[in-house]
Amino acid sequence: MEDPTHDPRLLVDSKTSAEVFDALDHAHQQLIGAEIAELVAITHAADLWKIDETAVGEGIEGLMRPGHDGTPEVGEFLALEIGPLLGISASSAICRIGEALDLRHRHPMLWQAVLAGKMRVWQANKICIACSHLSAEAALKVDRAMSAGVGALPWSRIMRALPGQIISADTKLAGKRAEAEREARRVRVSKITDGHVSFFGVVNPVDGILFDHVLTQIAKTLPVGEDTPMCSDLDRRRAAAVGVLARSALGQDSLPTHTLVVHISAEDPALTTADGELTEQATTTGVARVEDWGPILTDQLPRFLAHSRVIVRPVLDPAGMRPVDAYETPDRMRFAVEQRDPVDVFPWGTRKAGRCDMDHTIAYMDGRRGQTSLENLGPLSRKAHRAKTHGKWQLEQTTPGVFRWTSPHGYHYEVTPSGTTRLFVPVREPQVLETA
Repeated sequence: MEDPTHDPRLLVDSKTSAEVFDALDHAHQQLIGAEIAELVAITHAADLWKIDETAVGEGIEGLMRPGHDGTPEVGEFLALEIGPLLGISASSAICRIGEALDLRHRHPMLWQAVLAGKMRVWQANKICIACSHLSAEAALKVDRAMSAGVGALPWSRIMRALPGQIISADTKLAGKRAEAEREARRVRVSKITDGHVSFFGVVNPVDGILFDHVLTQIAKTLPVGEDTPMCSDLDRRRAAAVGVLARSALGQDSLPTHTLVVHISAEDPALTTADGELTEQATTTGVARVEDWGPILTDQLPRFLAHSRVIVRPVLDPAGMRPVDAYETPDRMRFAVEQRDPVDVFPWGTRKAGRCDMDHTIAYMDGRRGQTSLENLGPLSRKAHRAKTHGKWQLEQTTPGVFRWTSPHGYHYEVTPSGTTRLFVPVREPQVLETA
């Protein structure tokens, strides 16, 4: 646990500008040193991690390659130990391990530059990620070329040279990727941010130019005035033209239906209008969550759901949900657990509960009554589920929705719907080196 008396501001009690700058330089060098130490510790942990190669059975720990060509395999449960220590998810820990191994094995000269403090870890990782599709041999070519400028050239100049070095390292592969990109037609819509979505994609250039022309032509037909504030200039009218184009596609009056799930709190102030209905005239508002898309102000829902068929489903009352004797989780109970625990309950989990296994905290045993209940269920990703079963992780659900984990190496974490807290760091006995 952190020392509550520690205040970083007390470390900088300088009286002159020179002392402040010295303190800043010292802090920066400490930061670089800590990054290097963390990087080396990750690679060393990967070297030392062992799996039980004699174990046989479904769900046991296997080997995986988090890095790319030329890097070693590691035990797949290593990320479950490293992730909580760094305050990140297991999937993010896999990426962190892979980046460290890529740097050490595929870019040895950049690795040495990082260890010498000439390049930051995040800078080296950017180069490693950009080269991830290359073979180990081609990555080494890029490593030699890029390391020549480290410490001498500004970072922006180094990065401007990177694409050309990647192409030069394997021109045949570069040609294949260019052809694949030409064939990869895609248009995507972002999640809702500040009540809006963004479009981005890669299309045939002729289609793109035609689409741009059509948007402008439709935009010019839209009215401009005080009653249409969203169409007050050409850019905004072009944005509105997207909806016009979609609704009139191929002469159709309506588009195919799509189901959206919107979560609204019963206490949302936008719901407490004079007639008890949601209206655009609500003077106060809360936040509604459109599942898989993002948040939106509740008072924007009438416009958002206009011309839609709305089905209201009240949230279940967990207090009235009785345990069941079967191993399978009833749909209503699973829904209630997913509302309580929206993501994987492993420390710093990120996988949505709907895509997780529904785990019995205390393992289910035939013959016992009432084992499938809100007090004994929690969503777990498949890897976390296997680590709990086969990887010596211990789990206790102290109260419904509060999960306490103990890692194989003795670290303790508490997971609630509000997040993850580290509770305990094991105290290791000092190692005594024997001398002859």
